[in-house]
Amino acid sequence: MRRCKIKVLKREFNEDLAKQYIKIPSFGLCHLMKEGDVFITSGPFGCGIPENFCDMAWHAIELQATSLATGGKVFGIDDVHIACYNDGVRPVMFKLVTIEDNSKPVF
Repeated sequence: MRRCKIKVLKREFNEDLAKQYIKIPSFGLCHLMKEGDVFITSGPFGCGIPENFCDMAWHAIELQATSLATGGKVFGIDDVHIACYNDGVRPVMFKLVTIEDNSKPVF
């Protein structure tokens, strides 16, 4: 079975936009994920949200991750894709890679 390995490559913070539009004084880099964190898609078909993964980030990259986990391609490229959680103030960039998981599916 295939799965998708998701690695956090980079987090950014657009301070100028935060100052202008966000009224939370301590708003900054995403605090749920750190550079280097690795997540593996879950579920019986290998394409479910990874454990401890941010729900909002998952919604932003779910299509690409599930495509790779189920043997598909993203933009015609096999096995790898760079995706982004699309928060304009604090985006997070991910590397998505198809991996083989030799465990049997649980139904």
